[in-house]
Amino acid sequence: MADRETRARRHHALGDTHRLAIVDALQVSDRTPSELQRLTALPSNLLAFHLDVLEEAALIARHGSEGDRRRRYVTLDGGVLADLVVVPPSGLGDIADPVLFVCRRNSARSQLAAALWSERTGRVGLSAGLDPAPRVHPHAVEVARRHRLDVRGARPRGYPEVEVEPGLVVSVCDRAREAGIPFDAPVLHWSVPDPTRGGLRDFETAYTVLSRRIDRLAQAVAA
Repeated sequence: MADRETRARRHHALGDTHRLAIVDALQVSDRTPSELQRLTALPSNLLAFHLDVLEEAALIARHGSEGDRRRRYVTLDGGVLADLVVVPPSGLGDIADPVLFVCRRNSARSQLAAALWSERTGRVGLSAGLDPAPRVHPHAVEVARRHRLDVRGARPRGYPEVEVEPGLVVSVCDRAREAGIPFDAPVLHWSVPDPTRGGLRDFETAYTVLSRRIDRLAQAVAA
């Protein structure tokens, strides 16, 4: 009965065109409330109401930035909506290689994301960082090995070392996104918690989140 009630709340939440527009806007990119307001043309009070309905149905989550604490991001629950038809942003299906994944230190999240993108799609995935670390984090190397990804030869690099113009940039950390992306390409944002402040389990969690998002982005690009 509880499962049926949960499904009923989710169907109710998705049975409104405004809320579907919000979900579409979150398909492949996390957004701030102000970005959602611009994309949906909803007044702030009505947007807040629809976000409350979606959050109550466990379809979205709202959380503060790891960088600018005044900023909040809205994230779609990819697990709940795994079978939802992807509605990609305009022009996303025409992106050229490479896809560049960026985070602050380029030692974990962006390295895993680039390796996953190349492995899942056969396309070129690169990574870079705002303030690159001396080496790829050992836990990132271990998690990659567990999932048959090889990042042993990878090294963190800064933006100036990216020698080709990317077709798409995906920021996988709040600090990198909020510092500005110095590339003339479409930008998506994934607000993935920094695993380097925790242990191996946190890196596994980051891998799981990135894996799900990579699959959804691949669907969107192919759609």
